[in-house]
Amino acid sequence: MKLKIGQVDLSFGQVELFPPNLKWDFMKWRHLWVGISLVLSLFSLLAIGIKGINYSIDFTGGVEVSMSMKHGLVSREKVITTAHTAGVGEVEVTSISSVGKKSGGGYVLRVQRQKGMDEVQVSAAADKLSQKLRSEFGTENIDLSYASISGKVGKEEQMKGYMAVLLSLLSILIYVGWRFDTRFAPGAVICLFHDVLIALGVMTALGRPFSNTSIAAFLTIVGYSVTDTIIVYDRIREIGALNPRMGLTEVVNKSINQTMSRTVLTQVTVLTALLVMVIWGGGAMFDFALTMLIGVIIGSYSSIYVAAPLTLMLDSMLRRRGIVLSDGAKKKVEKDPNYIPPVIVRKRS
Repeated sequence: MKLKIGQVDLSFGQVELFPPNLKWDFMKWRHLWVGISLVLSLFSLLAIGIKGINYSIDFTGGVEVSMSMKHGLVSREKVITTAHTAGVGEVEVTSISSVGKKSGGGYVLRVQRQKGMDEVQVSAAADKLSQKLRSEFGTENIDLSYASISGKVGKEEQMKGYMAVLLSLLSILIYVGWRFDTRFAPGAVICLFHDVLIALGVMTALGRPFSNTSIAAFLTIVGYSVTDTIIVYDRIREIGALNPRMGLTEVVNKSINQTMSRTVLTQVTVLTALLVMVIWGGGAMFDFALTMLIGVIIGSYSSIYVAAPLTLMLDSMLRRRGIVLSDGAKKKVEKDPNYIPPVIVRKRS
């Protein structure tokens, strides 16, 4: 089955959306797209600076109330409504599976420490929430237990999360610089920082909590986005080595065109799974899926319109200073006088 849009044939029988000879000029409007990225980054910084990151109980501390149902299981929406009408501030509700035949399962309600609250006030808020739950669902139908979460431990977890993201970016910078050359490394890391910043800015603007799950989502975004960027970079290196006289802009365009089918098919598959989790997921799963959804969309865009243009800009700056870099494949061809390209011999049928 083939679908033709303009001069582009989309072949579904061989799972190929774009033909290998596609010649779209992706870099023609690269300055415009870089400008859009700067605007989105500025919006994210403003959202974070003005509204502030909504740190969850993982980082601020608080009390965790476990509610086990003895007879049947009420809906999560009803528990959330009851918790919000208790007047104790932000409460995170998570479902837990049932244990045993006589148990109806239950929920974990996390009362977050508000700014300026001490341990006594946090405990009073947890008691107030417990009274509301007992009056709504009946003392004979629920069992409640408490666990305190220290704010000091939360600060340590927050610092560990930031260090994990920074160390991952540093490791990627070193790897890309070693695997390719210095033209590629800054663009890849700035691209990843751009993805995380915009995802964090959007989640902050939406008022979603920032938790350990968010750290996991950001690290996943970094790993996913760098994979997409590395595939484009690897194709740039291969085409550049085979066509040493071709300009870098043309090499970048050709590389993106050749990897476009793979990029679109992969993104559609991942986005479909994430969209299902966003629609039907709840609690921490919803926040993880939503963060990933934003990050994957921004990461797909930035691999083409952030990482590649930054590589072209850095290459232009180096060439104006008389610095010309070449990758390992070019060096092998230039330094080995006995190098002979491989010859493919096909047998007669």
